[in-house]
Amino acid sequence: VERGFRVPLEFSNLPAGLELATDAPSLVHVRVRASAGAQGRLTAGELVAILDLRQAKAGPRLFHLSSGDVRAPFGVDVVVVSPSSLSITFEPSASKQVAVAPVVEGEPAAGFEVRQVTADPPMVVVSGPTTAVRATNEAITEPVSVAGAASTVTEVVNVGVPDPAVHLRSAEAVRVTVTIVRRGAP
Repeated sequence: VERGFRVPLEFSNLPAGLELATDAPSLVHVRVRASAGAQGRLTAGELVAILDLRQAKAGPRLFHLSSGDVRAPFGVDVVVVSPSSLSITFEPSASKQVAVAPVVEGEPAAGFEVRQVTADPPMVVVSGPTTAVRATNEAITEPVSVAGAASTVTEVVNVGVPDPAVHLRSAEAVRVTVTIVRRGAP
């Protein structure tokens, strides 16, 4: 019996110093042939396509996917993999330090104002493909609410970058302190 499945696509052996610069599919379609019983026993994760990136170099590259690139249990034969080829662009890896930009929501209590907003640590290191890292100028935090506050608010919140190609290499959480003072105070 033949049957189609959507299976995860994993990458192996990405050379050090290289990053995927284009979105590659996370799923591929495979057609398998097996007895009805063997297909009925298939569970999630038993079929996985693995693309070996050992030969990757900077720039656009074309990789072929075949039935031999799909891990399948005994008694299950992979007949077709689709797409059979993938175009993936690679860039050298880069890292840089960027400022943490805390996000503050809400208004303090009547008669009070936000005097200062600080993050600890004030900088984080981001990594990823060179072009994406170059375009990243700051990391943002989860919102810190000061709604109705009449004194300083301090919270530990997650920090991240909006570009999914870029990731944090250091701190994943920061302490944000929002200093709130009585309006007109020195």
